[in-house]
Amino acid sequence: MLYIKFDIQDASAYQDFQKLYGHMVAVRQPDHEFDDDEDPDFDWDNMPQEEVTRSLEILDAFLDEAPQARRYKSLIPDYAHLFMGRYFQGAHQTLETLAIDDILSLFNYLEFDFEVDMNRLEKLGEASGIVEFSTGNYPFGGLERFFITLKAFGLIPTECFDGFTIAALQWKSAFEYTASELPERTKDYLRQYGNS
Repeated sequence: MLYIKFDIQDASAYQDFQKLYGHMVAVRQPDHEFDDDEDPDFDWDNMPQEEVTRSLEILDAFLDEAPQARRYKSLIPDYAHLFMGRYFQGAHQTLETLAIDDILSLFNYLEFDFEVDMNRLEKLGEASGIVEFSTGNYPFGGLERFFITLKAFGLIPTECFDGFTIAALQWKSAFEYTASELPERTKDYLRQYGNS
C-alpha cells in the first residue's frame, strides 16, 4: 500500500482537502459521471425582465467556462489556488498572467493522470494524517504534484512509501524538498505485505 503521511497545519483546510479527496475517489469509480455539464435551470416563463437580463449573464458565464474549470473552482479554495499558482509561476509570469490551463493541468492530474485508487484518508492525531492509495501501474503519475496539492491545503508531507522505498521528507522551501530513504523501515513495511 502506497502512502503519504503529513502534518496538519489547519483543521479547516484538512476538511477542505477531504472534499477534494472525496472527488478523487468518485472520479475513479467505473460508472462515474460528472454532473457539472447541466445548464443552470431558470424559470424563464415566470421571470421578471430584470431577472432575465441577470440570468442571461449567468448563463453566458456558465457557457464560457469549461466543466473542468467549474469543478476546480468548486473544490479548490482560494488559498490553495494561490499556492498552486505560485508553484506554476514561471520566471516571467505573474499570478495575473498565469493561464487557467496551467492550473487545470494539475487538476487534470488529480482527476485522471494520477493513476491510483484512493484507499484511505485518515487523521492519525490532531496534527497528523495519512493518505493511502494503491496502483497496478508503474509509473503512476508520480508523487511530486500530489505533495504540492497536499501542501496547498496546509498538509505538509513528512513521509511516503512510493512502492519501492519509505522516505522521510524534509522541506527546504515551499516547493523543494529532500527525501531520505529509510531502508530498515522499508524492509519492515514490505514484510507486512509478504515482500522482502
